[in-house]
Amino acid sequence: MDEVKGLLLARATSPATRDLIWCEIVKSTRSRGDIWKTVALGMALPGLANLAKQFARDYADTSYEDLCAEVVTAFLEALRTVDVDRPAILTRMYWSTYRAVRRSAYAEVLVAKAVAAATMNAHAESESESGHPDLVLVRLVSENVITAAEAGLISAVRLDRRPLGDVAELLEISPNAVLLRLRKAEMRVAAHLTGTTGSSRRAFKRGRKSEAGSTSDSSESSSRTSFVEEPPGDLAA
Repeated sequence: MDEVKGLLLARATSPATRDLIWCEIVKSTRSRGDIWKTVALGMALPGLANLAKQFARDYADTSYEDLCAEVVTAFLEALRTVDVDRPAILTRMYWSTYRAVRRSAYAEVLVAKAVAAATMNAHAESESESGHPDLVLVRLVSENVITAAEAGLISAVRLDRRPLGDVAELLEISPNAVLLRLRKAEMRVAAHLTGTTGSSRRAFKRGRKSEAGSTSDSSESSSRTSFVEEPPGDLAA
C-alpha cells in the first residue's frame, strides 16, 4: 500500500497508471471485503477531506461530523457503481460524491422548511401546541408517511441536534447506516409536506447553486476548474 500511495502521490505518474491502480482498488472493494473499502477511503482522503470542508462552509448549520459521514457514505456508493472501464475513475467518483452530498444537504434544507411551514400552519389554525415539530412528526406517522422509528430518528438528529455517532451507538448500528435511514425518511417527509413528489429529483439537482453540465460521466471528465477535478494535496485523479 505504501508503494501504491507513492505512485498516486507522484506528479510524474500518468493518468493511465492512476486509472489502472484505481481500477484494481475498486474491483477489490467489490470482491475482497470491507478492508479494501478502508484502503480506498484512505487513498482518496485528500479529496474527500476537501469536499467535507467545502460543504462545512456552504452549510454552516450542519454538523461537521454529519457532513463527513455523508461524504463517506456517498463515496462508498460511488465505489459500488463507478464504471472502471472508463478513464478518470477517481475524478468521476469525486463528482458522484459531490453531487450526492449536495442533494442530501439540499434535502435537509427542504425538510426544515417544510416542517417549519407545517408548524406555522398548525399554529395559525390553533393556539395549542399542536404545531410543535415533534407533533408534526407524530402526524406524519399517523398518515403512514414515515414510521415511528424514523420519526424518532428525525427528532433526535434534526430537532435535538444529537450527533450521528451518538445515535448510532444507541441503535447499535454504524453512523453511515443511521444517515441512510435518515435520508430515506427525510425524502418522504419533504415530498409529502411540499407536494413535490414528481419534481423533487429536479429540485435536488438545482440545489443552492447551479450544477448544469455535471449530469453525465462524460462531462465529469471534461476540462473543469472545480476543486474536484484537481483534488487538494498531491492526490490526482
